[in-house]
Amino acid sequence: MNSKSKDVIFLLGAGASAEAEIPISGEMIARIENLMATRPNWKPFLGLYHHVKSAIYYSAGLRGEFNQRVNFNIEVLANTLYELARNEEHPIYPFVGSWNGRFSALAGENFKQVEVFRQMILDQLKDWVQPENMKKADYYKGFRVLQQAMGFPLKVFSLNYDLCFERVVADDTYRVETGFGGYGDDHPWEWRRFEEPQVEVDRPEVYLYKLHGSINWKRNAAGNLVAVDHAGSNIPALEMQVIFGREFKLEAGDPYLFYAFEFRRSTLDARAIVSMGYGFGDDHINKMLVQALRHDTNKRLVVIANVKDEKEAAERAVTVAKKLGVSEKGVKVMAGSAKTFLQRKDLDKVIQEFLPEPPKAEF
Repeated sequence: MNSKSKDVIFLLGAGASAEAEIPISGEMIARIENLMATRPNWKPFLGLYHHVKSAIYYSAGLRGEFNQRVNFNIEVLANTLYELARNEEHPIYPFVGSWNGRFSALAGENFKQVEVFRQMILDQLKDWVQPENMKKADYYKGFRVLQQAMGFPLKVFSLNYDLCFERVVADDTYRVETGFGGYGDDHPWEWRRFEEPQVEVDRPEVYLYKLHGSINWKRNAAGNLVAVDHAGSNIPALEMQVIFGREFKLEAGDPYLFYAFEFRRSTLDARAIVSMGYGFGDDHINKMLVQALRHDTNKRLVVIANVKDEKEAAERAVTVAKKLGVSEKGVKVMAGSAKTFLQRKDLDKVIQEFLPEPPKAEF
């Protein structure tokens, strides 16, 4: 990989696509609650939902966490439903004397209702991450402008399942490498596509690592990961290749294991890590960020956040540093949303300013 492309990497969270009208995880909860209040096919799950939500808040309270400190969002809900649906397959099942009587009634025979509820959430996910008007994601073109100004391939790590980046940034003349040579069975995912080619003309403009999968990925009959040339609406919910609603986001298989390794290696190599729309709620990602920042005290984590002024930016930097357990010196918060940041005319100069001076060589 071109040495300059190692200097800065990008990490995209759900907030990066929010201005394309793709709801963030917390907003999805509100939509679920609205569906249960208004749709006949969702109403039967209201009691189960209230019971599970109450249990999550109760558990948090036992840890001394209340109100806004309780981490309850669509992924926490789906994770909990996934673990509950495992029932007798769960390793702790033999140690559970009996399930809560009310929960057993709501969950149905063999906890079937739990799995049905989770599947309905996953089905809804496919609609949530497909904006009706992709032009609302046009601000992603800022990555293209930035790459052309800087003159080397960008490395972008995304936690999102949507197709905003691929559909907006890439075209026939501008290549975004996702690990596939095309669509369908003839072009399975291949990790070698992320290696730097020997011939510069074959080099992509952007390397995109979708750490948690993509809405248009599926496994074919041979078990190979392939991409389909649509948003994935006809892929059954339980067959979607996205890490959603599972407790362990680091899966022992490719592409997820490969992407996790590449993210770890890239954070160690980078001089600056630019985060957009990430709320620092993923323990696996956080641990790798912490390792990178502690490995090199000159490295900088730049967080693009919706703060109103420099004072609030400084306060947010302290909050992020405290959450990660790293020095405040290595964290910088810059005011703005993903959209306002990516539409800056001087974006390449701003990125250059993020890069700390390399340590002086000793003679």
